[in-house]
Amino acid sequence: MPRQHVYMLDYLMRMRQEKTRGLLLDMGEVNVTRMVAFMDGYRACQRANGINDEEYIRFHDWLREVKHELPTEGWAAKYLRDCDGDHERAIRKFLDFVAEFVALREREMQGG
Repeated sequence: MPRQHVYMLDYLMRMRQEKTRGLLLDMGEVNVTRMVAFMDGYRACQRANGINDEEYIRFHDWLREVKHELPTEGWAAKYLRDCDGDHERAIRKFLDFVAEFVALREREMQGG
């Protein structure tokens, strides 16, 4: 039986629930640049395998258009600045937006 694909938001939620550090240690030091590179690689792998992650695209649009938290410089530079250079706090801020979006979408799907 083929394994089910793990979509980006599901992975990011797991990362958030495991207190960030555990999963990020697989990438080396906790660093927003590494996080962005990981996410870019994950998305490239999805595309290469014909997986269109619509929900992540919706999240990206929501972050930019509704929350106004995705400037052209990218979330990493902005959040690192917002968090006084603290990489872990910047990543946590991003993951908190992921959680907010996921909760919002779940309420929408339940009709609320």
